[in-house]
Amino acid sequence: MSAINGIGGVTPMNIQGMDLETAMMAVQSNRANLLETQLKDQIASVQAKNDQIAKLNQALGLMNAIAAKMPSDAKAGDKITNAISANDYAAEKQLNSALDAAGIRPFPMSGNNGSGGRTEAWNNNSNKNSTADTTNANGSVTKSSWYPGGVNGSTTKGELDGAIQQMKSQIDSMSNSQQMDMLRLQSLSNKRNEAFDLMTNFIKKMQENRSSIIGNMR
Repeated sequence: MSAINGIGGVTPMNIQGMDLETAMMAVQSNRANLLETQLKDQIASVQAKNDQIAKLNQALGLMNAIAAKMPSDAKAGDKITNAISANDYAAEKQLNSALDAAGIRPFPMSGNNGSGGRTEAWNNNSNKNSTADTTNANGSVTKSSWYPGGVNGSTTKGELDGAIQQMKSQIDSMSNSQQMDMLRLQSLSNKRNEAFDLMTNFIKKMQENRSSIIGNMR
């Protein structure tokens, strides 16, 4: 016997030349380390999903703020120009920057001749027409002034309401998925703790056996 391949999710390892105790210890250690890696990966996945949900919630809050500025009798086809043009298009730029951070484009790509809507980079960007990030000679990146698929003066109340519902559904879906991720995280944590407890007990047992053997030899 020279190797153990994939038993119980343990990565292949060579145990040739090992005595039984050493081989068993190596297997237990390998399994514990594997579970530790899986646990770290799962934690990173949960954190990434938390971050994305936070970004979506921020964008949703900004969309709701724009919707609240619309007249109560506004029709689905009414444009939201007045709700976003005040204060140098602050609402438009904040929302589109939030959408960019979340990596989503909930509004028609054809809006504003395909340019989308202003982002916060529009404030200081010398090229007000840039629709894509550009890499400068020194390696720095200048963010796009416009976000295709973002909100703009051509966006209608109906499109805004639809984007809000889409965002809510996406957040709900991710939240439900997150619950399953947390269950998996708890399961991995339990298995990892069990693996380390088993390894610790095995080491203790080995030490006790060796002490007993040495004691009998005296």
